[in-house]
Amino acid sequence: MKSNSDISNSFTVISGLAHELDSPLKSILTKTRKLITDYKNRNFEYISYKDFNLIIKTLEQLERQLEHCSDTTSRMLYVGKRRAHLEGNQCQINEIINNVTEGLSDQLKAARIKVVMKLGKDLPMVTVGPVEAHQIIHNVVVNAIQAMPGGGNIKIKTLLEADSRFVGIDVLDEGIGITPEHLSKVFEPFFTTKERGIDKSAGLGLSIIYSIINAAGGSVHIKSSLRKGTAVQISLPAFQS
Repeated sequence: MKSNSDISNSFTVISGLAHELDSPLKSILTKTRKLITDYKNRNFEYISYKDFNLIIKTLEQLERQLEHCSDTTSRMLYVGKRRAHLEGNQCQINEIINNVTEGLSDQLKAARIKVVMKLGKDLPMVTVGPVEAHQIIHNVVVNAIQAMPGGGNIKIKTLLEADSRFVGIDVLDEGIGITPEHLSKVFEPFFTTKERGIDKSAGLGLSIIYSIINAAGGSVHIKSSLRKGTAVQISLPAFQS
């Protein structure tokens, strides 16, 4: 018979999978509906160069998002058989950041938010797999978007830390901020500050990335001031070849 802890862990995994797939699937649905609406009733014998480029660009975005969904479900199926090994997995964090922000471009535009990036050059890879790294960056950026109902800037910075053993990722928003009493609870599963405008699923996302970062030997810290914004500081071990 499964213990309460096992049941809770299983529920967290299932909820985490739903959280991770929700955003790309909604984006896929929105883009697909727009393509259908734009072209379904048009009568033409050929496609203009402009239309062709738009269709191909949209299909490429859909492909990337579907690939992310496939990678996520594959990893979760693997986790179902045995505990995932984060050791031996590496990725280039700047590439992940660019992929995440591009995938969220429509959401950022709709929210009137600009992403300002200052990405370090020639950074070593981090010892976190691309799926896990995508989860980390995606959840942090989505939380920042949800905390900025009035729009603004999200600043993302990467750098090699002083001892060269860790790669730092800093994400700073100009949002509503988090109260001190809530700040101590943000990594708890299912904790939400929805009454302050943050989506209910954000708490689950933060608990997932906290687990991933700690399992990889890294660290994450959050600093926040009400009505001034929130800074998320992440350190991930640099891959030593």
